[in-house]
Amino acid sequence: MEDNTQGTTGDYFSNVSKSDMMRVVLALATEVYAMRDRQIVLEDILSGCDIDLARLDEQVEAAVYDVNRLAERDAFVARVFAAMAEPTR
Repeated sequence: MEDNTQGTTGDYFSNVSKSDMMRVVLALATEVYAMRDRQIVLEDILSGCDIDLARLDEQVEAAVYDVNRLAERDAFVARVFAAMAEPTR
């Protein structure tokens, strides 16, 4: 791996095509939009029930401490990087 301190960048994915990387970017964008849309709907529902949404801005424990959240995190990463599992050539 190259030394990144001198302005050079390492090639972490030398065997991955641009198309594969773009599929990863699109998968990530899809995931982010779905989460954002769901969060907006949930916040609307909660605010309609006179629930204080300030708690949503509080720091939460890392997913590693919760088995269900850890599984969801792993599934998320798998979905996003599925394009790199079987690269196109």
